[in-house]
Amino acid sequence: MKNNHVAIILVILSTFFWGSNFNVGAIVVQQVAPLCAASERFIIATLVIFIYMLIRDKNNIVTFKLNWKPFLLLGLCGITGFNLAFFIGLQTTSPINGALIMATSPVTTALIAAIIDKHHMTKSQGIGMFISLLGVTLVISNGNVANLLQLEFSSGDLIIMLGNLAWATYTVGCRKFIFNSTPLQTTTFTMLFGTLGIVLLTVFQADLIKQLTHISLANHLLLIYLAIAGAVIAYLFWNIGIKRLGAAKTSIFFNLVPVFAMLISSVTGQIPNILQLVGTILVISGVIYATRASRIVVKES
Repeated sequence: MKNNHVAIILVILSTFFWGSNFNVGAIVVQQVAPLCAASERFIIATLVIFIYMLIRDKNNIVTFKLNWKPFLLLGLCGITGFNLAFFIGLQTTSPINGALIMATSPVTTALIAAIIDKHHMTKSQGIGMFISLLGVTLVISNGNVANLLQLEFSSGDLIIMLGNLAWATYTVGCRKFIFNSTPLQTTTFTMLFGTLGIVLLTVFQADLIKQLTHISLANHLLLIYLAIAGAVIAYLFWNIGIKRLGAAKTSIFFNLVPVFAMLISSVTGQIPNILQLVGTILVISGVIYATRASRIVVKES
C-alpha cells in the first residue's frame, strides 16, 4: 500500500511536468520549428536517461534482447507517434479541440485495456472518470461551456485522436507486452526508439543541424527543461505508475495535465474564472474517487 501511495505521488508529478510542457513549449515554438524542437528535446532526454540507466540498472542487454520488439513498436507509437500527432494536429485544429480530444485519454486507455489486457473497469472507476472528464471540459472551454457547442472539426482533430490512441496503446502495452524490465529500462529503450523515429522524420523534412545552430541560448535552456523534466522524469514516473497501479488506473491521472497547465498559466497573470476553478475541483475529485474505489476493490478481492 505504501508503494502505491508513492506511485500515485510520482504519477501526479508526471502530470505536472506534462502540464508545464504546454506553457514552456508555447514559448519555444514561437521561434523554433516543432519537429526541430522535438528532436533536440528527445535527443537530450535519451542521452540523459540512457547514461542514468547504465549506472543504475543491471542486465540491460538481457532485458533489451528479451523485449526489443515491443520496445521498438511502443517507442514509435507512444513517443514518435504521440508527439508528432500532437504538433502536426495543432497546425490544422484549435487548441481547445486538441485538449478536448486528449482529455478522453483515460477513457480510451480503459477501453484498450479492456480489449488487450482483459481489464474490467468497475462502476466506481467509470463514475470517477466521468466526473474528471466533466471537470476537464470546463477547464479547456475556458469556463464557457457554450464554446463546446460551436466546435468545428477538421483533419487535425483526426490526427490528434490518432495521437490519443497511440498514447493509450503505449500506456497499456508497457504493462502487457514488456517482461522482466524495470520502469527505468522500459522508459529508456522506448524513448531511444521513439527519438530515432522523430530525428529521422525531421532529417527527412529539413536540415536538422542547421536549424539547431540557429536556436537561441534561452530556447536551448527551455528545451533542456522539456527534456529532463517534461520527458525523462515524466515518462519514468508514469511507467512506475503503470507497473505499480496498472494502466487503466494510472491513465485517470492524465486528466490533471490540463489542470496543471491552467494553474501554471495563472501564475503568469492568466487568472482562472469560477467555472474553471469548479472544473479543477471536479477533476481532482474524480481522480480521488476513482483511485479510492480501485483500492477498495483490491482490498475486497
